Amino acid sequence: MDDVLAALKAEADIVVFDAPPVLGVTDAALLGAKTDGVLLVVRAGATRRDAAARAKEALARVGVNLVGAVLVNVPRASMAGY
Repeated sequence: MDDVLAALKAEADIVVFDAPPVLGVTDAALLGAKTDGVLLVVRAGATRRDAAARAKEALARVGVNLVGAVLVNVPRASMAGY
C-alpha cells in the first residue's frame, strides 16, 4: 500500500480514497494512518452521535489526522432557512 500511495502522490496533487465505515472494519483506520488527513463522513438521520464520537476516537488511537467532517443526506426541507 505504501508503494501505491507513493505512486499516486507522484501523479496527483490530491488523492481521495473512499473507505468502509470506521467502526465496521479496521481498513479505514489503517488506510487513514498512511494518509495526510481524513474527512469523517456522517449521514444525517442515520449516524448516531455516539457512533461518530467512537469513530473519531478510533481514528485518534491509531494517529490519524482528522481534518474535519462532512454531513451528507441532509433533507432539503431543513435547508430552507439557509
